[in-house]
Amino acid sequence: MNKIKILKEKANANIHELLELLGVTYKDRYVYLNGPCPIHGGDKKNGWSWHINRGVWQCYTAHCHDEHDCDIFGLIRALKDMTFRQAKAWLEKNVDCSYSKEEMKELEDQRSNREFVNHAKRFASRKKVYDVSCLDRLIYHDYLERRGYSRKIIERYHAGVGERKNGYMSDRLIFPVINMAGEIVGFTGRTLFDDWEERNIPKWKHSLDFDASRNLFNINNAQDSIRQRGEAIIVEGPFDVLRLEEAGVHNSVALLGKILHNAQMTLLMGIPADNIKFALDADAAGRSGTQKAMELAKSFFGVSTILLPDGKDCGDLSIEKVRRIFNCENKKCCKT
Repeated sequence: MNKIKILKEKANANIHELLELLGVTYKDRYVYLNGPCPIHGGDKKNGWSWHINRGVWQCYTAHCHDEHDCDIFGLIRALKDMTFRQAKAWLEKNVDCSYSKEEMKELEDQRSNREFVNHAKRFASRKKVYDVSCLDRLIYHDYLERRGYSRKIIERYHAGVGERKNGYMSDRLIFPVINMAGEIVGFTGRTLFDDWEERNIPKWKHSLDFDASRNLFNINNAQDSIRQRGEAIIVEGPFDVLRLEEAGVHNSVALLGKILHNAQMTLLMGIPADNIKFALDADAAGRSGTQKAMELAKSFFGVSTILLPDGKDCGDLSIEKVRRIFNCENKKCCKT
């Protein structure tokens, strides 16, 4: 491993001390260090981050990382107005780069393993991206209209039933799940049978190659509103999101379940969101899920709950009821 790579590895291992030397204000948040951007002096308290596992930084507000290299050398050069050589000398002065042979081998193994894992993740994510043409195979169904949803919102979210009979997702209203980059990464489907419990079938089912724990339904649409407001509303499923959208609430995302996962929090941190409001179903399972999720999230976000009527979820409520509960600024139906 050459001297530059050693410096980067050592700097990342001592990033807390280095950021203090550089005068960077930050807070520890999961795999990130977050704070206001020290480059352009932004006042957004989570507008800048250092990714501990990857050893890179990013400015979410002014995109200062596009102007400077996003590694430790770029950060030092931007903060201290240095050349690369000067930044390298500063780093050599402030970190101990001496390693024994055993430490060097361990460091090289760690780097190789990390590169392998990152490559595997990139390869896996490419395999799970669907061509947009697959939406043409979803056929409109009136299930949601019969439950009081508008045709416009149904079409906007491309909800439909599959062409195949007796297939894995047959007899289900299917929603594509789209990531922040606008890529279709999977599908989730709600059974059309209201007696699903008697039939002993799951109410919701995901496509076989889709990992719901690493995704949030509607994050592609909600990310701009979350970024502007600094706040995300978390609900359980697609029906909840659609009702909130109809009521003019545009910063909601769905867990596709009742459990908040670490990878989902990482997505919200990357937007970034400062606060989370939980609006899970007002039943025993939803209340339990809310309590566990708040315990997990409170170290990284400001957390609160939105109280729904007993036994109800957002999808059960009328548009006017949603507006009253969520205090919508937009009193007209959102344009869908």
